[in-house]
Amino acid sequence: MLDNFPPPPGGPAPFRKFIAQDECARIGGNTHPIIGCIRRCEVSGQPIPVLMVDEYPDYIDAEVWAAELKKRVPQLEFRLWPDIGNEADIDIVLIDKGTGPFDAMTGLRAVVYLGAGVDGIDLKSFPKSAPLIRLATRELASEVVQYIVLRVLCQQRHVAEYMSQQARKIWNPIAPGKISETRIVVLGAGRIGGWAAKLFAELGYDTAVWSRHQKALPGIQSYFGPAQLADALTGRDYVICSLPLTADTRGILNSSAFEKVKRGAYLVNVARGAHVNEADLIRALDEDQLSGACLDVFQHEPLEPSSPLWSHPKVTITPHAASFWVDCGIVQAADLCGQVARGEPPSNKIDLQQGY
Repeated sequence: MLDNFPPPPGGPAPFRKFIAQDECARIGGNTHPIIGCIRRCEVSGQPIPVLMVDEYPDYIDAEVWAAELKKRVPQLEFRLWPDIGNEADIDIVLIDKGTGPFDAMTGLRAVVYLGAGVDGIDLKSFPKSAPLIRLATRELASEVVQYIVLRVLCQQRHVAEYMSQQARKIWNPIAPGKISETRIVVLGAGRIGGWAAKLFAELGYDTAVWSRHQKALPGIQSYFGPAQLADALTGRDYVICSLPLTADTRGILNSSAFEKVKRGAYLVNVARGAHVNEADLIRALDEDQLSGACLDVFQHEPLEPSSPLWSHPKVTITPHAASFWVDCGIVQAADLCGQVARGEPPSNKIDLQQGY
């Protein structure tokens, strides 16, 4: 299961790389809230110490998660916080949320973030000497893209109305809107948003994207920068949010944005709950400026029972389920750790200033 690879520059004797046969599962409503710290290990076969921090017990049992990982990689030796041992020995940190005990990790060479975005990390306190890397698998992106396209097609083809008619034994065909006359804008044109936009364009939708920088996507109109946001939204039938959460995108879906779209437009948010001003959203729904919204993410998760979104007739709620980390994640984490240990430039490096 373990293969040899060369030591990093200035490091001890050769490391050993761990490769799992299958990939780790995402557990609970959010990605697993743990921190795993992997330190240098020689070829002799000595254990690889791993620190687990169970910061969010509602989502994960650190002891159970550690046991599952050990089944796949027997050389891992787990410690539970606060039994961290010698911080200076730590070479790589695997983290989901929080700030991490970085200050004392004088040998830290990289941090691998086990989530789709890094808004759960305090980037201001993050050590500038070590690169922050994130997981980004094609399978994860594919699941989110499937979710986006599914929600639009369900709305376009009146699936909810047909389910209601079936319950009442009503036979009433409803003509769908013409795809060629249906205008979609995808906010965020990265791995997920760009892929979704291409699929919509291939289906025949009038498709546009909006992002920080201009994108070259065949058959898709590209808007970029704050000055072009209003034009990107104007007259759209569907708005898809797949943006990273940054200071510039927080609260971007507000009353001003909703006023720009076509009356009766539909919103799908698979990014972060903080992109949406919930009070403005509810007002837009109540005033029929929006015909509905499908929300997979929320400002506070799990969504509080008192939230008016639960009972709003125009809102579809899913519990941060656009993607699941079943059979994905740990193989790429192992590969990323291997890159760092071999002294190779890591993939999926986060720009700390941009926040993605």
